[in-house]
Amino acid sequence: MQSVLNDMKFVFLALLLAMFTQTLTTGISFFNMWDSFIAMSIVVFLSLVAKSYIKSPLPTFAYATIIGILICLPETAVRTFFLDSIGKVQFLSCTVPLLAFAGLSVGGKMEELKKLSWKVIVLFLVVSTSCFLGASLIAQLGFSMKGII
Repeated sequence: MQSVLNDMKFVFLALLLAMFTQTLTTGISFFNMWDSFIAMSIVVFLSLVAKSYIKSPLPTFAYATIIGILICLPETAVRTFFLDSIGKVQFLSCTVPLLAFAGLSVGGKMEELKKLSWKVIVLFLVVSTSCFLGASLIAQLGFSMKGII
């Protein structure tokens, strides 16, 4: 449980940075997003607790995704609160602190990164291309099923 609380310190910092960038980009007051901060903190806290007590190879992000899906099911009582509060925050605002932390993390492992050399570029191209084609295929199927295209 101590590791969850230590991780939550970084989560709070990341959420504050996300809300700050949201304030800069949209003009929404920092104090009008308190419910967004609480909603995102609850989901992250539950996913960290699930990761620490459930022994599985799933990353914490997978638990956050599962918890988010469960919260947003139509029959849940807290659905409206979470959708309204998290809907205030744009995806790009959350990616800024995540990319900053990822950059710091990679920066600490530069020697390991140098050992991978040109293979990282090939891996990046394969992953990026696969993600793009997969997302395009899913969008094509979804829009075709809806009759939009």
